[in-house]
Amino acid sequence: MRSLLAVAAGCTLAASSVRAAATVSSPPPNVTRLAVHTPRPEYPPDAVDRGIAGHGVFLLRVDIQSGRVTQVIVGLSTGSRTLDAAAIRAFSQWRFRPGAVPYRKITSVHMSPAQGAGETLVKVPIDFAFPKA
Repeated sequence: MRSLLAVAAGCTLAASSVRAAATVSSPPPNVTRLAVHTPRPEYPPDAVDRGIAGHGVFLLRVDIQSGRVTQVIVGLSTGSRTLDAAAIRAFSQWRFRPGAVPYRKITSVHMSPAQGAGETLVKVPIDFAFPKA
């Protein structure tokens, strides 16, 4: 019985070590200079347990006057719905300084509804990764 408990404890410690080593990249400095609230996406524990990693690019639709993110568009999926959902959850909470994000007419990305005069997109890359051995 003790050996079974020791194995279970060892598995728990190993899983904890993997979770602690899993990282989510920080937003780029050119984006954080304009932002006032940038919660980092949480690495979903089930994705860590299953060894899922990925790189993605998300487009934050920002109301320029208020600085609020009104929509998050997946520009490049991480390859995992779980990781994409974690990124979308966090990026939806981001806030920029009112008036700080400049207007740019975006024609390369289909937006629904169409882009208004008072909004723009901010591109944010993200990495969900494990340290290289």
